[in-house]
Amino acid sequence: MKFVAWMAYHLESRRIVDDYIERVADSLAGHTFVICEDVGAVEREIVDADVMIGWRITPEVFARAKQLKWIQFGSSGIDHTIFPELIASDVILTTLSGIHIIPVAEHVMAMMLSLTRRLDLSMKLQMERRYDRAEIADTAGELAGKTIGIAGLGKIGMSIARLSAAFGMRVVGMKRTVGPALNGIDKIFAPEELHKMLPEVDMLVLVVPLTSETRELIGRREIEMMKDGAYFINVARGAMVDHEALGDALRSGKLRGAALDVFPTEPLPPASPIYNLPNTIITPHTAGSSRNYGERAASIFRQNLQAFLSGGEMINVYNRERGY
Repeated sequence: MKFVAWMAYHLESRRIVDDYIERVADSLAGHTFVICEDVGAVEREIVDADVMIGWRITPEVFARAKQLKWIQFGSSGIDHTIFPELIASDVILTTLSGIHIIPVAEHVMAMMLSLTRRLDLSMKLQMERRYDRAEIADTAGELAGKTIGIAGLGKIGMSIARLSAAFGMRVVGMKRTVGPALNGIDKIFAPEELHKMLPEVDMLVLVVPLTSETRELIGRREIEMMKDGAYFINVARGAMVDHEALGDALRSGKLRGAALDVFPTEPLPPASPIYNLPNTIITPHTAGSSRNYGERAASIFRQNLQAFLSGGEMINVYNRERGY
């Protein structure tokens, strides 16, 4: 059986990606495994490949795949690489959903603490060689006793909920399917009840998949519904947010601060006005990054490989109807 890895479009460092691919190669003894660095190579090798490992596939490359049966993507979401021909095919699409639970949850906590404890301002003062205790003390806050609203109570959202509760926060959240009560969640809202959740929260965190329903989820109307002085954190997708409205809310003081890990265009262009938003922490889509990526990713691949070869049940299979 032939396996092809396409090394383009990954978001991790090359060292981390190489670690993953080396672990994949160790699992493929007895099979043909070809690593492609450029589009020309993958266009040649994909013709008779059975399995592709990569971070994106283009319509042009997919059109040349004559016997492709499975694609193992190297990310937890694949909204960036979905197109009609791929959806209409019977190729199995699997993701690394769940691999980022720990780093994303810890990243969100780091951002919440940085905003409330004014580490953002401390870093600015440090760069200016200023020792101004009063400026920080006047604006520093706490997490304990505050309400966090988590839009998306999947595995990552629930991990954020547990960590937030440990800091003494009240936890509410939005979930696509509202069923039995979830341990540690004080109140659950359906997506159509988002407008009821927003006025309750001091911290709003987006961690939902990007679908047609969540695109432009937070606009000017939704921001106006939030508490004055609330914080906004996005580790989901940039397309969910009206950044012009977000900027207006930050400049006016309607929102006290924001932390953004995802953007409408990535990489974020140097000329983007988002860089100039006040009281905002920007990270370059690294909430899910971790030195443990290779080991965790390879573990999911090995489990899916065994299931694929034996006709068993694979994990993290992309649901074409739900869009994630």
